[in-house]
Amino acid sequence: MIEYFTRILRFTHAEVWDVRCASSDYRVFLADENRPAEAADLRLPAGMSMESDELRDNLLTVSIYSNRPVQESHIGSLDQFAKQLTDHVALAHCEVVTTFYTGDTEQALQQFVENHTSSTYEGLPIEQLRHLNQN
Repeated sequence: MIEYFTRILRFTHAEVWDVRCASSDYRVFLADENRPAEAADLRLPAGMSMESDELRDNLLTVSIYSNRPVQESHIGSLDQFAKQLTDHVALAHCEVVTTFYTGDTEQALQQFVENHTSSTYEGLPIEQLRHLNQN
């Protein structure tokens, strides 16, 4: 059901994609947190717990933003898209946590770049933007 997708940014530890699914637009933020997963990262149901030896060695987070609430019928397609982005990773050693948010996608992009670089989106040097990898 994905109609269109394009990568906006690619860092060594993070990527940003714009995705159109059945005429709805989403922005997908993928980040390698480069740390072991913790039980709190998994947002387990109340009363459920995991032992630390059950958690995987690395945490990958996928945050999907839309200006409107995600449509239930799009969740499966967006989840599959996120899994394809992480397919090259040794997933047996990684927790991949996907979360959906409703909010301003441009503001989310600004915050993501500031959190994962020492710059703002507008402040990224043109020299970085000429390469496949923006680092």
